[in-house]
Amino acid sequence: MAKIRDYLKEIKSSKTPEQAVKEHAYTGLSDTERAEYKAEGRKVYAGKVRELVGNADELLIYHTDRLSAFDRFVAMVPYKGVILADLSEFWLKAAKAVVPTHFIDRPHERVLRCKSCEPFKIEVIVRGYMAGSMARAYDKGVRDFCGVKLGEGLKTYRPLSAPIITPTTKAAAYEHDEDVSPSELISRGVVSAEDWNTIETMALKLFAFGQKVYGEKGWILVDTKYEFGRSQDGEICVIDEIHTPDSSRLWIRETYEKRVSAGEAPEMLDKETVRRFLLAQGFSGHGDVPHVPVENIVDLADTYLTVAETLRSASLTSVGPGSPIPKLH
Repeated sequence: MAKIRDYLKEIKSSKTPEQAVKEHAYTGLSDTERAEYKAEGRKVYAGKVRELVGNADELLIYHTDRLSAFDRFVAMVPYKGVILADLSEFWLKAAKAVVPTHFIDRPHERVLRCKSCEPFKIEVIVRGYMAGSMARAYDKGVRDFCGVKLGEGLKTYRPLSAPIITPTTKAAAYEHDEDVSPSELISRGVVSAEDWNTIETMALKLFAFGQKVYGEKGWILVDTKYEFGRSQDGEICVIDEIHTPDSSRLWIRETYEKRVSAGEAPEMLDKETVRRFLLAQGFSGHGDVPHVPVENIVDLADTYLTVAETLRSASLTSVGPGSPIPKLH
């Protein structure tokens, strides 16, 4: 075991950094591992970042080092999976004080064991600020965003009067999600009105909780994505990940006002830095994905690590490259 930060320094100083990234990154389950799990009667599913192995009772969530943006695979970010698994464990445990979660335990540094739930085919986006895709749509004149009426005069990077929910459909891996209003989700039969009310209430509770915890660290939880599912006993739970830099925007409060007042973007602790790099290359989800330099990739891993280590008040470690994940049951 060694500190992840030391591994990242090793990659950055390597004479062959591209090769070093490949050696340190985890791409996911092998074909052999998938076949073995399927032979046991388990279902195996590969998402954009996570790979799921489940049966009727439990789900193993393997966290790979894949990075996606604009619903496309972008690059491998070494140790991102270990960091996200740690963050997910932290938040899913903590969130049990607010809402039900599907978390059981963490049998490996990259794997969470969770209750099997039937997922709602919805991504629930809670926004507290004018940022991201909503800000880009607003600048183009959109004033009805996912069923939310947006007034005139809203400024990019500035807070909304109150958090709003702007859901999307949950597409298959690397297919594009669709912005949609709650009423459309209900009319399409994706979710009932009663279940949506429960999900909406839970999402806003979680967001307030996340803002409080991150606020105590001097950060701003700008927006985030939640997913929900129904457990076998009928309970609606938050599933997947919550409040990670992969699913959320995080800004540094100390420099926020000065930077935004000067017309600059806030200091960010999330993958928005990579999104902005891709946008600068003319990429927003269509066509060939531009190559992201190793320096940007390692810097992103370092940013994610800073978030996790600050929440934990401890250094994160890993077994390092080339260490297979033992068979889990």
